[in-house]
Amino acid sequence: MSEIADNKWEVEASKPPISTVSGIAQILLIAAFAGVFVYILQGSVRGMFQEKKDGLAEKIGGMTNEAAEKK
Repeated sequence: MSEIADNKWEVEASKPPISTVSGIAQILLIAAFAGVFVYILQGSVRGMFQEKKDGLAEKIGGMTNEAAEKK
């Protein structure tokens, strides 16, 4: 009989607290972390397959220090 009584609190404890403010905040926090992860993953995949652009990394060889030449 005591084993059945023990199971009642286990069933109650396994239910997520979605009706409380802290439960909703936890769900929103996990959703925000998942959104950041998907954003980073999307940028990585886009960077792998997108055509390369001329950025600063490609132009670094042609850069000069104009301030040093004006002395």
